[in-house]
Amino acid sequence: MLTNDIVYRRLAPGVLDELKRVTPRDSSGRHTHKLFQRLTGNIGYPKLREHLGSVVTIMKLSSDWKDFGAKLDRLHPRFGDTLLLPLDYDDGRGL
Repeated sequence: MLTNDIVYRRLAPGVLDELKRVTPRDSSGRHTHKLFQRLTGNIGYPKLREHLGSVVTIMKLSSDWKDFGAKLDRLHPRFGDTLLLPLDYDDGRGL
């Protein structure tokens, strides 16, 4: 799900798993509340607003989906992912 990837997996370590754990489900297995409704008012919700503002800015600065994904991964990597670093090395010997 895009929202889980773009927002919750990048917000803080373990946030998505914890939100899914504490959000009740109905008899059909669907969540009875939106995940953001379980964030704390003093820390979680302000961090979510800050993150969403940054994501929207990245969207506005991106030329397409691929560009957006690259910028998002660079600025807000998923917690637990290994980052790919661009390595342009020039030792001056032309090797």
